Amino acid sequence: MSFLKKLFGARDPLERLRQCCERREWAAALHLAEETDWDSMEAGARDAAAALAREAGDRLAELNLAEGEDAAAIGHTIRAREHFQLALDQTRSASLRERIEQALDRLERGTVVSPPAVVDDSAAGSCGSDCGPSCGPMAEPDAASGPADLDEETRIELYLGTLPADLAERYAAAGPEFLRAWLEAQEGDPRQALALLDHIPEAERNALYFSERGVLRMRCEDLRGAEADVRNALKEDPGLFPAFETLAALLATAGRVKELEEQLQDAISQKRFVGFSWSRLAHLRAGRGDLAAALEAGNRALATGAVDMETLVLCARLLEREARFDETEALLTRLPAGGCGGGAHPLLAEFWLRRSKNLDRALESFKSSLRQERDNPRWLLRIAQVYLARGWKSEAAEQFDRLLSRPDLPEETRSEARASMAHLSKI
Repeated sequence: MSFLKKLFGARDPLERLRQCCERREWAAALHLAEETDWDSMEAGARDAAAALAREAGDRLAELNLAEGEDAAAIGHTIRAREHFQLALDQTRSASLRERIEQALDRLERGTVVSPPAVVDDSAAGSCGSDCGPSCGPMAEPDAASGPADLDEETRIELYLGTLPADLAERYAAAGPEFLRAWLEAQEGDPRQALALLDHIPEAERNALYFSERGVLRMRCEDLRGAEADVRNALKEDPGLFPAFETLAALLATAGRVKELEEQLQDAISQKRFVGFSWSRLAHLRAGRGDLAAALEAGNRALATGAVDMETLVLCARLLEREARFDETEALLTRLPAGGCGGGAHPLLAEFWLRRSKNLDRALESFKSSLRQERDNPRWLLRIAQVYLARGWKSEAAEQFDRLLSRPDLPEETRSEARASMAHLSKI
């Protein structure tokens, strides 16, 4: 009896692991694999468990890689980096790890090319008559992005204009020393901005002060000091969103996911930052592979009326996985028009291409994107795929040949192009 008990006891975790994978519950499968003592099992069962664990890890990593690419596509580089790092931790495949590392490397080098769309209404600048190929999402602040040819007061006013009205009023009233440090934070060295903040008297250090110093400390990789500051800011002003947003980013960066979820749930229960909190919960759940819960949270975020492009794209991708194509299209249609000349957003155009519909409009969108982002292989590939879908064999072949001859073509793009080319003979 003890032998049978041991035998069936050893098989039980393996069977549960197999069932999790069959149900595509990748996060649960990976957790079970990590918690089980496989050394006590026979070699065959251990090998089977290892194979299932590899599959679960890679499937989760693929989800996070897609999440990161979606975030990068709409200009959310910090969120993209979080997903890429999580994918690196999860993957078991050398080839998938290489793809993730390449995506992360492109992000860090600033060569990720995102579709030409504004991120949200609060961050959008208006395109004027002289709008050119550089028009697109606002970049993260750096020394080269500031309007250095303008005087200090004008530059401060311009940056204040990017904030919500009530917050802009608070910043404008914060005093010249604070504003000078804040300007340095937008345009220059965060360490220099910290040094300027140090000159502000203790009596004037309010919630805004601690919130901004927390952001700067985070940029300087002083995560402990940054967390202390933003928690201090929230203690003084629980409704200060920039401090809460920084706290969420800090917890995510430190891998304190459970604590982050608790903070988000608490905020929702207190009716603070509800849309943002549901949005972050959606991405956390998607990263764990809990896609049904991710879609529910994402829909709750969108129901608040907040225009969160990243969550909208996540929900659309999850709906498409469930073959709910009408709902997918309805969400993607809410994305801003692509480029300065209007037209469909590139992510909507890519959906149309996958569904073989509205190909003329999709082609127009990809060509517009290519004009915005000169020689980007993503749009060259999409144009070739539209030609293929339209049955334009010679045009498609020429486009694919030109694309595959490029020595700088990313391997994943090369593989996709070759796979598409295989269909040319069937036309």
